[in-house]
Amino acid sequence: EINIPHENWIAGLTRSGFGGKTGAGSGEIDMFELVKAALRQRPQYVVVGEVRGKEAFSLFQAMATGHTAYSTMHADSVRSIVNRLENPPINLPRVLLSALNIVVLQSQVMLGDRMVRRINKIVELVGLDPDTNDLITNTVYEWHPSGDKFEYLGHSVMFEKVMSKKNMTMNEMNEEFKRRTEVVNWMLKKNVRNYQEVAVIVSQYYTNPEDTIKKIMAEAHA
Repeated sequence: EINIPHENWIAGLTRSGFGGKTGAGSGEIDMFELVKAALRQRPQYVVVGEVRGKEAFSLFQAMATGHTAYSTMHADSVRSIVNRLENPPINLPRVLLSALNIVVLQSQVMLGDRMVRRINKIVELVGLDPDTNDLITNTVYEWHPSGDKFEYLGHSVMFEKVMSKKNMTMNEMNEEFKRRTEVVNWMLKKNVRNYQEVAVIVSQYYTNPEDTIKKIMAEAHA
């Protein structure tokens, strides 16, 4: 269940049919209908709990026309994601896959005697090869179990897109990334894990980043 700590959002719920004059299944509302209804409301973001069927077509069409969308699905690699999206029951055409920007791969792993969740990779989908029609990917981050650390592999296409869109230099982009890293590390140090508390801090940073960073740095050096 999705529960977003934001004042202005609309939740949509599926339901099974309940019969009636038109026969069994009358009144059914599936994920496909919810995605279509959401797009008619001119949303800034579309969040789908899990993509499993024909709703993927509407979701990817929305992404292709500029809507920001987030969703999840069960797969252990980018190749598995592509196979699931292109085959029944989803049957998404490959040309729409290029609308997907980032894939975050997560799994449960053993660290010592504990079972924990870790993000294995963050992979960018750059586009389609014009000759082979294969997806071009770029792995930005990898997790190394030996030290339980994440490694930045040195290049991000999305960074370049953000820099272009916001008219930022590389130094400005790196500085902004550094500040956001400090915010996340501070939350980790303070054991801020409740999603509502995280949302408040993120909102404060977006509203007034300078004051938020000053507060964090003051507490870090107290």
